[in-house]
Amino acid sequence: QIMWDESLVPSINYSGEGCLALPKLNLQFLTLHDYLLRNFNLFRLESTYEIREDIQEAIPHLLAYINNEGETAFRGWSRMAVPIKEFKITEVKQPNIGEVKPSSVTAAVTFSISSYKAQIRSEWNALKEHDVLFLLSIRPSFEPLSAEEAEKASVPQRLGLQYVRGCEIIEIRDEEGTLMNDFTGRIKRDEWKPPKGELRTVTVALDTAQYHMDVTDIAEKGAEDVYGTFNILMRRKPKENNFKAILESIRDLMNEYCIVPDWLHNIFLGYG
Repeated sequence: QIMWDESLVPSINYSGEGCLALPKLNLQFLTLHDYLLRNFNLFRLESTYEIREDIQEAIPHLLAYINNEGETAFRGWSRMAVPIKEFKITEVKQPNIGEVKPSSVTAAVTFSISSYKAQIRSEWNALKEHDVLFLLSIRPSFEPLSAEEAEKASVPQRLGLQYVRGCEIIEIRDEEGTLMNDFTGRIKRDEWKPPKGELRTVTVALDTAQYHMDVTDIAEKGAEDVYGTFNILMRRKPKENNFKAILESIRDLMNEYCIVPDWLHNIFLGYG
C-alpha cells in the first residue's frame, strides 16, 4: 500500500508544487530517538521509491499476456526478473512466546536461467546468502488497455501487478542440488565446482509479519492465497539493495537505551 501511495512516495514526475507529509531533518532534534525515527522513516520511503522504480522498469520487458489456458505467460525477458518454475512454502515455525506471528517462514523458489546469455547467467549465479529478492504476482488484463484506459489506470493496473513480497536468501543450489556461494564452510574451497545445469533453487526467508497478515486475511475474509500466485522473481543491483540491513540497524539502535555518551549528546542533537 505504501509503495503505490503517491502522497507518501511521489513518482519521478513529481513537480514539487504540493506539500509532502515527510519528516524533516532539522539542525536540532528533540531526542536521539527523534533523530533516528526521522531517518528511519525517510530511508524507508526512499528505499520503497527505488524498489518501485525497479519494478516498473523490469516488468514491461517481460511482455506478460494471458494464454489460451487462461494462465499468465511471458513473451519477453528481463535482466533483473525471471519467471518462477515452482514456489512452495517448506516450513512455518511456531511463534515465539508472547507473539502471534511465526518465528520463521521458509520457502523454496525454482527458476531457470536457460534464456540468458553468459554475462546475465553469471549475475544470477552470484546470488548469495542475505541478498534480498522480490516475489511478484503478475496477472495482466485479457485485452490490452486502450490509451485512454492506460492513462486513467494506476501503475499496478497498467503492469498487471497483483502482489509484491520481499524475501531474503538463506541458500542457493544448482540443478544437482549442490550448494552455491556458501561462506559458512560447509563446502571446502578445494571441493568447489562450477554450478551445473540451468535450474536454480533458492531457499528464502519470508517476512513473518506479512505472512501472518496474509494468512489471517485468507482465514477471516476469504482473501486470495497470495503465496499461490507468485510467477516472477526479481533481483536488484547489489550496491542498491542494502536497505534491509540499514533499516534493521536503525531499528536496533532505537531500541537501545544508551547509545551516545553524555558529553556528545547535546552536540549531536544541535544544542551544544
